[in-house]
Amino acid sequence: MKNLYYVLLLLMILIGCSSEKSVKPTFQSADVHPVSVIDSFDTLSRLEIETALRDSLIPDSNYDAITAQLLERARLHYLSALEAEQSKDSVRAATEFEYSIGILNELGYYPNIETNCDFNDLSHSVIEDYEKYIAQIDSLGPNTSIFALRNKLNQIDEANEGVDQDKTKEIVTTTSIPLVINGHVEQNISFFQGRGRAHFEHWLRESGKYFPIMRRIFREDGIPEELVYLSMIESGMNPLARSWARAVGLWQFVKGTGQLYGLHSNFWYDERRDFRKATRAAALHLKDLYAEYGDWYLVLAAYNSGAGRVNSAMRRSRSGDFWMMRRFLPRETRNYVPQYIAAAVMSLTPHRYGFDVTPADTLPYANVVVNDCVDLTVLARCAGTDPETLRQLNPELVQLCTPPGVTGYVLRVPPGSEQAFSENYKNVPSDQKRDWVEHKIRRRETLSSIAKRYGVPASLIASVNQLRTNRRLPVGKSIVIPVPGAGKRFLTALASDAPVKGTHRYRRSSRGLTNPGSDKVKVTYRIRKGDTLGKIAEWYSVRVSDLRVWNEIPYGSSIQAGNILTVWVPRDQEDKYSSIDHLSDTDRANLIAVKSDGGTPTVKSTPNSTGGTKYTVKKGDTLAKIAVRYSVAPEDIQRWNGLNSDQIMKGQTLQIPTGDNPGAKAITSSVDTANNAGKTISYRVKKGDTLVRIASNFGVSIRQLKNWNNIRGSRLHVGQELLINS
Repeated sequence: MKNLYYVLLLLMILIGCSSEKSVKPTFQSADVHPVSVIDSFDTLSRLEIETALRDSLIPDSNYDAITAQLLERARLHYLSALEAEQSKDSVRAATEFEYSIGILNELGYYPNIETNCDFNDLSHSVIEDYEKYIAQIDSLGPNTSIFALRNKLNQIDEANEGVDQDKTKEIVTTTSIPLVINGHVEQNISFFQGRGRAHFEHWLRESGKYFPIMRRIFREDGIPEELVYLSMIESGMNPLARSWARAVGLWQFVKGTGQLYGLHSNFWYDERRDFRKATRAAALHLKDLYAEYGDWYLVLAAYNSGAGRVNSAMRRSRSGDFWMMRRFLPRETRNYVPQYIAAAVMSLTPHRYGFDVTPADTLPYANVVVNDCVDLTVLARCAGTDPETLRQLNPELVQLCTPPGVTGYVLRVPPGSEQAFSENYKNVPSDQKRDWVEHKIRRRETLSSIAKRYGVPASLIASVNQLRTNRRLPVGKSIVIPVPGAGKRFLTALASDAPVKGTHRYRRSSRGLTNPGSDKVKVTYRIRKGDTLGKIAEWYSVRVSDLRVWNEIPYGSSIQAGNILTVWVPRDQEDKYSSIDHLSDTDRANLIAVKSDGGTPTVKSTPNSTGGTKYTVKKGDTLAKIAVRYSVAPEDIQRWNGLNSDQIMKGQTLQIPTGDNPGAKAITSSVDTANNAGKTISYRVKKGDTLVRIASNFGVSIRQLKNWNNIRGSRLHVGQELLINS
């Protein structure tokens, strides 16, 4: 019966693909097989999928090759979206963009994926081109993600920007937070009454499941209950939502902020997706922001864009009024508060705005305790329900099984099923309870050797067992190895090239994207020994994903010296870029990318030659921590390395400028805390700093900052010295 369920489930979610080969003969392809693409990774355990792919397609159990296959499927959907865009097929284009982003979002849970350059490059390319596409079309379909929808709303608001838009027309005072209705708010209301109607009706229905729980938590934490409507704008009432900026859940916490408020995540579970825990964290975060600003509109703006940007807008506008400082805020934040107000006023009186929707019933549940790693299908049978019900009650379970090596895991089940669950669970065979094995560490074993033996990533073993990859393993200690057995059931279907009836399928293009735009012209480049796609992309000021799309180079393939690459460059700079193919190896090595605003290829200046130094980013590093270590400003490091944001990755090499900066210094201290002791950092507060921002940058909690520095309120002043336990 269990096998039948998986077969039926698989038929529902697999995407067939053609067996037509797309790899050009000029490129050396890795062992990339045409297999069915899964467009709903939420429904199946990704580790089971990986196991199936590994066992059936990749004999050497190469985890990187598995990742490359999934990246390739995302690329093919991306290519299909671009082709649909060229042929003016708006429905297919939006669908293909969403499929590609969906696969990339789920890849985001893979261990250390954030250090994968191909993943980052493709993610940025897909999102950037999707945003450009959204700006060109008039409407979006009902299945469009909340993030694409918000992007469209921002575009509409910008197009209608005017002085009269800020003028207050009505104030709703029946709520704790007065709701100002002006042109911006009315614009959002009109959108949801028209083109966005299906979206808002869906939010109203889904709100019935979560709002009673949210209201109770907000009451307990003493914040206005109507702030529950913020979750509509944040996530579209979807606990599995994952934004383009990698924020997750109903309340859209990024990983760092989530950890500050007690939300933990790994390959197996993500508490940002837990509707109770995430709501509690959101309440605390909103409460902290209100303690800092004392104005709920500023709190909402800071929740969206961060306290630093709000403080900057306040300084530039010389005002603490949201509507006065609005134009100084980032594009998305300007319309974020109006979107919230629109959602709130429509939800308070839906009939007034033409909505007649019956909200879903509140999610009822009871708690049971599970001490083993067990598939949700088995647990559902014990509770007398179906896997989909357990999945809805326990959205934090990323892999659709309880995490291995965790005892006392609290699982939600339908109310009234606790006793039956307990009795049935006792009778579950042990081979169905354990999708993992214990391994006793032997002398001279390493994480890599153990991972190779079991065919799973070393980083996954380290994560499950909370081991440090740079430490020697303790001989004799037993560790947990995740080895799901269900993957074998999927081998036949995953390896099949046959399309599945009723499912989406993409086309494998055999030509690449032929014409990126009328303002572009094609030049060629002959690959030389030592070249990489990354280097070539830098020379021509294009993205690596562009080179892959234009030349149909699959992920998992390598380029070879002597082959010819097609590169599309601005028409008015054809001569400049054509010359690159004729440069000497030395001159080519010194090229930097030509900026989008024009200019010619120039010789790269080396920061080290002017007194700088190189630094390789380590796990846990932030730009602020590195800046403190070298006594420079984070902004200087950002500018020196051409970074567009303060996001850095493990393994990334940074050039550190020299110079004196009294903003921060490292000191040795004997201060001991419950969490750490020894080295302490002295940090001097700068303009725009807040407790939230400093805590996030240094990976500590706001409460720790306050305790270490005997701070009672939330206000900081420029020049104030803070001690931070490093």
